[in-house]
Amino acid sequence: MKIYLNLKFCNIRILNIINLFKLEHDPHASIGLLANYDSLELYNRNNINQKSIKVDFCSKKNNYRCLNFTKKNEILYKVSGIKKSYIPFILDLTAGLGNDSFIFSFLGCRVLMIERHPVIAALLTDGLQRAYQNTKIGDWIKKRLHLIATDSINILESSIFKPDIIYLDPMYPISKNKSLPKKNMQILRVLIGHHSDDYEKILYMSRKLAKNRVIIKRPAYAKAISQNKINFFINTKHHRFDIYRPF
Repeated sequence: MKIYLNLKFCNIRILNIINLFKLEHDPHASIGLLANYDSLELYNRNNINQKSIKVDFCSKKNNYRCLNFTKKNEILYKVSGIKKSYIPFILDLTAGLGNDSFIFSFLGCRVLMIERHPVIAALLTDGLQRAYQNTKIGDWIKKRLHLIATDSINILESSIFKPDIIYLDPMYPISKNKSLPKKNMQILRVLIGHHSDDYEKILYMSRKLAKNRVIIKRPAYAKAISQNKINFFINTKHHRFDIYRPF
């Protein structure tokens, strides 16, 4: 995978991640990876004033969400069906920047993140390594949150894992009636582009593999990714969680 690499402050740990995912320097790429002392950050070279992206499981935002957690206000607690007697193992097939996977792991779930894009996988690996060393969250993160860099289809076909829940958060469709997506999403769209994934196939395979349910996160304005009947759904102001029972 070729991308602009700004490795001025690169250390051995970061260099190992770059080599692991076989990232190569492209001086003409519009999106760059910055080794910023002890973290990897993604940035838009065409807009240097735009804030860079990094995976930071120890961020103030995550810390606030965890400290202010209640069963009533945490939507991921509701959609996963967590109970005292039921803490599911979750397979996140579209990990992205790992935000939802982190919250699931905070709630006590073991979560396996799957991410196929090598640059996003590099960001996740960097974020996980830093989180594992954190004195506050490192111990439980090591036990609950892990990553495999591969295509989700490979995982579904292998049937090695038997998750209670399969979670999908596909790239949101562009809406002509909505304002521009958040800056993070704008950068990711440039990096990843638009894939023509057959999510109907992925949903079908997921429903055969998951023990309890398949959860698909969608923006409130978007249609379901499949014509198959949704068993039930949970709405928030901006999102909808379509939930399918396994076959």
